[in-house]
Amino acid sequence: MFVGERVRLDPVQRAHLQKIIAWMYKEEVIARAFFGDPLPRSLEEMEAWLQQLRSNPHARVLAVVYRETEEIVGEVALQPIDWRNRSTFFAVILGEESRRGEGLGTEAARLALRYAFEGLNLNRVEANVLSSNEASIRLLKRVGFTWEGKRRAAVWKSGQWEDMEIYGITAREWYESQESGSGGPKLRVSH
Repeated sequence: MFVGERVRLDPVQRAHLQKIIAWMYKEEVIARAFFGDPLPRSLEEMEAWLQQLRSNPHARVLAVVYRETEEIVGEVALQPIDWRNRSTFFAVILGEESRRGEGLGTEAARLALRYAFEGLNLNRVEANVLSSNEASIRLLKRVGFTWEGKRRAAVWKSGQWEDMEIYGITAREWYESQESGSGGPKLRVSH
């Protein structure tokens, strides 16, 4: 388990599924994301998804738990994981609107990067984000991702083509940011 000052990352549990379903179908979440219909809609379908996820060695999806209240406020995903090349894609969703703007997403992203580099021994983490998703772009830059390029007209969204921005961070960059103190607050690991 990776624990920060205000949030921790836990494996997704059955008790989290109803909230995750509710978040994934909110208009503002769908508007910022590049997926169309991301997850199953029923609890039964979500339970099957969770079982698949738990048995998939190429995916880690974790609940973001607000430590003060023990409530799930979001999720982070590292998937698919390419073990041969030690790389993955990263995404974070802060589903609880009342918790946005408090830095919880940034803290969760830093925890996820620490898990990727220190826990999973990956070498590279990539994030793809819609060019119009300014909040996610700011978060990626804040936690150390570097802009690597743009895939023009890559996603069909709301009746039009949108560009996809590509960001990445390597293990070397992550460790250097930790040594220099620019990687945010130090995080502790609990087992």
